[in-house]
Amino acid sequence: MAVGLLSIPREIRDLILDEVVFLPDRPPPLDPSVSQDRKRREYKGQGFFDGHDIWVEKQIRAPPSGSPNNAILLVNRQLHYEAKTLLASKGTHCRLDVMYVKECGLWPTWLAVPRSTRHADSVHVQFRIFDPPADVNPDWKNEQQFRGGDGGPPFIVWNFYAMLSGYLRYGPTAFSSVVADPSNFTIKRLVLDVLPPPPEEKHDRLVSGSSARRPAALDMFERFNTLVMDAEKRERKGITWPRPPEGKESLIPAEKLAFFMCCQIGGLLSMYRDWADFGAILYEGIGSIEIRVNGEPRRYFDLDDMLDGLPIQPIAAWNEKEQQKRQKRFDDWKAQATATRRSWKK
Repeated sequence: MAVGLLSIPREIRDLILDEVVFLPDRPPPLDPSVSQDRKRREYKGQGFFDGHDIWVEKQIRAPPSGSPNNAILLVNRQLHYEAKTLLASKGTHCRLDVMYVKECGLWPTWLAVPRSTRHADSVHVQFRIFDPPADVNPDWKNEQQFRGGDGGPPFIVWNFYAMLSGYLRYGPTAFSSVVADPSNFTIKRLVLDVLPPPPEEKHDRLVSGSSARRPAALDMFERFNTLVMDAEKRERKGITWPRPPEGKESLIPAEKLAFFMCCQIGGLLSMYRDWADFGAILYEGIGSIEIRVNGEPRRYFDLDDMLDGLPIQPIAAWNEKEQQKRQKRFDDWKAQATATRRSWKK
């Protein structure tokens, strides 16, 4: 086989190697009912689980899908060299599937993890929406996901933030049963793509069970109805998020989830007041964020441009001394974040 492969022109051989140099991507789970061998994450050496409703697979696949196909590297020296050259030109592009399971939180599954590296050229995350399986562990259900505590945001917001910030702190192990020691991970391009449920599935709301009886005002996803679907409020507030055309109502659940994520990410990147404590890690570790619905772009955040424009409002305090202190702290962070971005974007 190797002799025959080496006898054809290099450009054709590269096309063939391109198809086999990586192990094939893993298909996503069909639905939550066939993917219940999961647990909460445990942190290496800590002996405890986190409290977020993020349910990860118990078993780690080895070698991971999307990783280099080592069999190709063992054929002979010529193919080893050509395959390594091709691998080096590919960059690192990861793919993650996340099932949003109503009341049960987020169920992530790695579809492709090409190599162990602290920088990814891109991470593509697809979100899918499901009702909870009939036989799901009752302990996995959290009907309080849309309730906050001590004036903070609801648990559902913390789940999404923990997933996003977790990758920047722990890399791909953030979605494994045992999370490795923290380090600094970076992403050049993050794509969040929300896929609509099949047209025959009815998802009037993105909560279920007893939560469905909760007033719409407490369902954060319902902001889509009041801000996007309501023509009067849409015009008054200058909302540009597109409304699904007539006959495409099946897109609404995906639009709601994408709009929710867009609002939360926009708040974090504003670095306004309390948001600043949580938005900093995004600026330090992500180049750009694109939000899509079924592959179609909805919002694009260029974090270089946004960092240049910070702060969005003057730094304020109750007296001049405190204002100067806060201003210096912010200026120091901005300079450090700018330097950090330059270091990994070289």
